Amino acid sequence: MKKRFLFILLTALFVSCNFPVPLVPANETTLTPSPKASPTPSDKPGMVVRGRVTVNGVGLAGVEIYQNFAAYPANLIAVTDENGYYESLFIGIPSDEMIGLEPRLDGYTFDTPYYSWRHYHGYETTTYNFVALPAP
Repeated sequence: MKKRFLFILLTALFVSCNFPVPLVPANETTLTPSPKASPTPSDKPGMVVRGRVTVNGVGLAGVEIYQNFAAYPANLIAVTDENGYYESLFIGIPSDEMIGLEPRLDGYTFDTPYYSWRHYHGYETTTYNFVALPAP
């Protein structure tokens, strides 16, 4: 009797291990796993550019700040606020790149009309200020 009971128990255990068992009852929906936190910009290669544009020592609003890579056309990355400050969003740069930065506003020229530098692989936060002069 013990052998027969043991045989039935082992057979049931063997059979139950070979059939897939639903982990979620059929009338319930599965939960979507929470997304992983996206990497912060400092974890990625690229940069954030900030600075201030002044005229006679006072912040100048509405100046458009353009950035370009090497021989590519310029892209608008920021506009100065009412105090002349600007800050770009994160700009991804996958490798070494020549960067150009240029302010633009009708009726003004700029004491330093263009900054250019080499961005090496990694994360960079940099500040460039401009001085505006009323156009002649």
